[in-house]
Amino acid sequence: MSSSTNDVASTAAQQIDIDETINRLSSKKGVECVTILTKDGRVIRTTATAEHSELQGKLLSKLVRDAADIVKELESDDELSFLRIRTKRHEIMLALDHNYLLVIVQSPQKE
Repeated sequence: MSSSTNDVASTAAQQIDIDETINRLSSKKGVECVTILTKDGRVIRTTATAEHSELQGKLLSKLVRDAADIVKELESDDELSFLRIRTKRHEIMLALDHNYLLVIVQSPQKE
């Protein structure tokens, strides 16, 4: 197989993995939307409206950058990997890796 054929197959497999992950997370109780963003906030995939996910991307990517800078300043050999925000109406979970940001918005469980 040529290198470009391998790249296409790899990209297709990644797309399937992304879709399966979004479907699995979206089916969890209380989950309202799942969004995958680039590190700079561009929407890759979402279950939310385009307008909502673009706003999420803009605001949450900035928040994550600021939080990552704070972690780095407090502990230079550490890095931010997960951030959870709880409000009265929602819980926003942000999972980070080097290139992507996974955003899950859910309704908090009633206790």
